[in-house]
Amino acid sequence: MLLFVSQGTCVLNYALRDIDRGIYIKYRLDGSLFDLRRLSAKTKTVERLVTEALFADDCALMSHTEADLQLIVNKFAEASRLFGLTISLGKTEVFYQPSPASPEHHPPTILIGDTALKTFEHFKYLGSVISSDGSLDREISARIGKASQALGRLRTRVMNHKKLVSPATPVPMKEHYLHDDIIGNDGLP
Repeated sequence: MLLFVSQGTCVLNYALRDIDRGIYIKYRLDGSLFDLRRLSAKTKTVERLVTEALFADDCALMSHTEADLQLIVNKFAEASRLFGLTISLGKTEVFYQPSPASPEHHPPTILIGDTALKTFEHFKYLGSVISSDGSLDREISARIGKASQALGRLRTRVMNHKKLVSPATPVPMKEHYLHDDIIGNDGLP
């Protein structure tokens, strides 16, 4: 596993060594993390180029434009070939998320060699769903489905269990207040 991780890192470093295209992110390291005024700061910012994100054993290559992404993919494919690796074209996909201001949705055509990579509309990772249109509908539906499934399993295991019997009359719970416990009153009349 360590050999694969270090080889993958070497391939990425070799492929992206001369690339100045990708996504530039500006950030600040001083001040409070939750201070929203820092987001609009013009001074003391650092700009960093992000071209890839690693997800467990997957790698995402990122760019703002189709031409830049094609260049990054070409460099990655060439570096993989030089290191003796082959890219699984069946598992390699393109996820396109246009900006909200863009009027139309045109998925890009990204090629590795002569093979066009397939595009997909929803990215699933660790139970979360990211849609290409930026909508949360699929994410909410997936979470509701998982909650319903968990509640259904609970009902099957607990509510319909023959040996678990509920009392005929519910037992009222005694109320306690924090300030009563502090001054030594246990809530009794």
